[in-house]
Amino acid sequence: MSGTTTEDPAAARGSSVWRNEPANSAGVSAEHESAAPAVAGPSYSSRALQRRRRALQGIGMGFALLVAVCMVAGVLAWQSGETARTVIQTLAARQAAGQAMEQVLMAESAQRGFLLTRDPRFLPAYSRGKQDFAATIAELNTTVRDKPGLPPLSAEFQRLAEVKFAEMDQTIAFAEADRVPEALGLVQSGRDERTMAEARATTRAMIDRLNRTIQDSAPWQALLPKVLLLTTGLAAICVIALSVVVLRDTRRNLDFLASRETALRHLAATLESRVERRTSALTRVNQRFDAALRAARVTVFTQDTDLNFTWISSPDPDTVAVAIAAHPDQKLVPHDGDEAVRRIKQGVLDTGQPGRGEVRLAEVDGDKWFDLNVHPLRDAQGGVIGLIGGSVEITERKEQEAQIRLLMREVTHRSKNLLAVIQAIMRQTAAHCVSVEDFQKRFADRLYSLAGSHDLLVQEDWHGAALRELIRSQLGHYSDLVGSQIVLSGPSMQLRPDAAQHIGMALHELATNAAKYGALSTPQGRVDIRWTLPAPDDESQMCTLEWVESDGPVVVAPRRRGFGRVVIERTVARALDGVVEMEFPPLGVRWRLSFPSAALVL
Repeated sequence: MSGTTTEDPAAARGSSVWRNEPANSAGVSAEHESAAPAVAGPSYSSRALQRRRRALQGIGMGFALLVAVCMVAGVLAWQSGETARTVIQTLAARQAAGQAMEQVLMAESAQRGFLLTRDPRFLPAYSRGKQDFAATIAELNTTVRDKPGLPPLSAEFQRLAEVKFAEMDQTIAFAEADRVPEALGLVQSGRDERTMAEARATTRAMIDRLNRTIQDSAPWQALLPKVLLLTTGLAAICVIALSVVVLRDTRRNLDFLASRETALRHLAATLESRVERRTSALTRVNQRFDAALRAARVTVFTQDTDLNFTWISSPDPDTVAVAIAAHPDQKLVPHDGDEAVRRIKQGVLDTGQPGRGEVRLAEVDGDKWFDLNVHPLRDAQGGVIGLIGGSVEITERKEQEAQIRLLMREVTHRSKNLLAVIQAIMRQTAAHCVSVEDFQKRFADRLYSLAGSHDLLVQEDWHGAALRELIRSQLGHYSDLVGSQIVLSGPSMQLRPDAAQHIGMALHELATNAAKYGALSTPQGRVDIRWTLPAPDDESQMCTLEWVESDGPVVVAPRRRGFGRVVIERTVARALDGVVEMEFPPLGVRWRLSFPSAALVL
């Protein structure tokens, strides 16, 4: 830490003593030899100097040998790293080749889905697969760039994939232009299958070659550890030999070390000062650690085999360490869940294996959940002498999980209702259609209408939908006519989800009919949509919604009752417990819905 790295002047003085030491490994220099008699006794003899010179020569040779061995070990380690890097790059290339093939297959699946269903939702998946393939093939080309024989295979695979994507782009373009038979003809011609077969074969060839690369590097990888072990042994022998020489030389110079006693005393004083500072820094670290545990609501503790607390990191604010040291769990955790806590801890003591569990403790202000993690505390011989553990409060997470489960049940319920509505729409639409194309168009339009209502409800978290926004969403392509041909008037009205869904379906059918046969089929036509809230003195508490067309073609009452008319007149009235009035005067269709205010979000 920054608070423990700055040295004081005393420390600097102590370090300067060691900087004045001899530079050689024996701790003696020429000028110290002349001063040695005054400090440590008699001077060295000529025989001692010769032994000293031989010792220095031996140490130098030993160091040279050690450096050579270390250099060899370094080269081998570098070679091992290069081999490992090659293997890693090869594995990455193999994975990229497999991913590229999978992305082509995914794009092909999306293309086939679009050709079969004409559902535009398959197109984003196709585009995403195409984009992912471009990124993956670029990564593959980069990875295999310096590997012999692989760049041509990668380029060939890229070429085949691009041919495949070009064919799929052409079939999608035909399908988007309503030239489905031509698109299917291209698919059935088998060209794309031959292309895919060649791409698979190229991919297999790349993967086989990459596997051979990995296999070829295996013997070298197996040999490197043995050679490294041998060089390490040689280095160890060199170190031992050097240690022997240094120790023998050191023994001859013990008298000289007496001259450094004063420096050592000074150094001891410096070290004591540093220890004091480090102790103070350690105290601050412990304080920060305790503060961090408190902020994270984490409690760390130790207990003996009788489950008495011996230490706890963050006890209750009203509890002191002296009071808790000899208290078992029941004294500190007087909750309904203390038995579960004791069961986990006792299991750790009995089995010697770590234990973990989530426990619920009932308190005055509500239940609280804790994640308890307990490990055995062992002595030097491995015997269990207690427990060490920690607990984290997870009440908020548990509440979120409960909320998620509630939301999932609500989603399931709403999904079932929505599927039932879609199934009814499908049956009724099919009953009044003359062809598959007619069914597809009508059914898709009604699903988009239903989806528009649901989008509004999702934006409001299913609390309701504003009637004005619902009308705009159901007008579809004619929403730009609002203010010119279409006039909206009425107060702010928030519909409940079920009411918004059924009124949205009715508005969609009215708008579709007006666009085909009514006021929206001519530029001079006009549609007035108005709604009212019940008056304060209105005992019936009925709201109204009117659709009035004018200045359009002459209206003739229809002779048959289709699905749209059933939705407009019966379904919405039955769903809202209201009344529908529908008239067909020559000047334009008039539709009026009266429904109780219970369908509103008040």
